[in-house]
Amino acid sequence: MNTIKLEKISIFELPLLVRISYDGDEDLLNKYHIEKFSLEDAVESTMGMIKETGDTIEMSYFKVVLGDEPIGYLAIFQNFLYSFGINIKYRTKEVILQYWELIKEVLNDGFITMLYPNNDRAINFLKKQGMSEVEDIEEGLITLIY
Repeated sequence: MNTIKLEKISIFELPLLVRISYDGDEDLLNKYHIEKFSLEDAVESTMGMIKETGDTIEMSYFKVVLGDEPIGYLAIFQNFLYSFGINIKYRTKEVILQYWELIKEVLNDGFITMLYPNNDRAINFLKKQGMSEVEDIEEGLITLIY
């Protein structure tokens, strides 16, 4: 069984990990991001949002590692799952469920996230893991709690 782990990192390491997470996921780039993006534009957009939020609140960043290989990232603050991803090649049931357990552990089991409505793939995954949709806190975003 392959085990994944989270390693705390600085924001300076994050762009490469976002790139790794998005690389090869054409559906993400074409359907599930804010708009249809190239890989570079998607990474730039994600990093822009993370930096903007990180300017106003202290965030924590993690590298997702399988063995010695970086496969994804996680960006959180307080009890908020802000941004996350794993490269499509590694999205096996086993890895995804381990990732979910690590997310719950690092966020202490009670948290919130907000996603753009077009990202139904992630929304459906999070609901399957026990998150519940609540009344929107911010217009234009789907709010989920765990």
